[in-house]
Amino acid sequence: MTQLTTPPRPDAEGAVNDPPFRRSTRRPLKPGLARASLALPALIVIVPLLVIIVMQGASLVTHAENLLRPGSENIFVGWDNFTRALSDPTLLGSIRVTLVYVIAGVGIELVLGVSIALALRGRIPGKGVLRALILIPMVLTPVVAGLMWRLLMDPTSGFINWFLDTVGIGGHAFLADPATALGAVILVEVWQNTPFVVIIVLAGLESLDPSPFEAAQLDGAGGFRMLWNVTLPMLAPVLSIVVLLRVIDAVKTFAIVNTMTKGGPGTSTLAISNYVYRLGFETFDIGYATTVGALVSLVVLVILFPTATRLMGLRIWKARR
Repeated sequence: MTQLTTPPRPDAEGAVNDPPFRRSTRRPLKPGLARASLALPALIVIVPLLVIIVMQGASLVTHAENLLRPGSENIFVGWDNFTRALSDPTLLGSIRVTLVYVIAGVGIELVLGVSIALALRGRIPGKGVLRALILIPMVLTPVVAGLMWRLLMDPTSGFINWFLDTVGIGGHAFLADPATALGAVILVEVWQNTPFVVIIVLAGLESLDPSPFEAAQLDGAGGFRMLWNVTLPMLAPVLSIVVLLRVIDAVKTFAIVNTMTKGGPGTSTLAISNYVYRLGFETFDIGYATTVGALVSLVVLVILFPTATRLMGLRIWKARR
């Protein structure tokens, strides 16, 4: 049986009035609740995994588990792993190597990245091709980049030593000399990750408001004054985010060092991640390896989390403004 609907009736002037629009009776979510609902799917996956990892880690750091000693997982040692870490000279050396790696690598990447981005922003022939070519190092995986540079620096058959011999400088075993090994690894780090800085800074440059530059030109500001007093201050939020991301990534470095030197010669290039790997998968000292990893992660979190929160808050505040 079909249901008959009453057609709209014309009013006194002959115009047809549509039936009134029925509004929804559902109440809108509060802004805070709406934001929480967006994060709920991720929290359902991340929080249980995080709880499991923390509980398992808490068990490992308080036990002397070593895969070479059956039954050692039942030996409770309390805080002994932490006291051992605080007096471990190899750990202190790996922290020093990591600090040098991060400070030198990120610093050089920032200077080169900003310089290249400023150059690519100007009018130069083949700018589009150069922008595409500069992405090649970033596309390569760290293992491929490390292996490629290891072959280039080979003291007997590498291209770099062949070129140095050709020009009369003389070859050198860069990766076998403790004085040059860390510098060679930092070189590869800079070569591979500078394009990331270039891309982000170039995007930031192209999004800047042109009016301050026009005002500075009218005031007679030259190239260096324009860069120092206008461009860099306006790029400060972008540069802060770039530095933060690169520092986080450099602290976690593993593949480049492991592929090129495996932390050697000796411990001259042994970063923290490589030391944790050596403890866990070469000496199989799982309890102590977990302790070192937990300590380093906690220190990095305590140092970088306030900085990240402040930077994110700064960006949100500027966006709302």
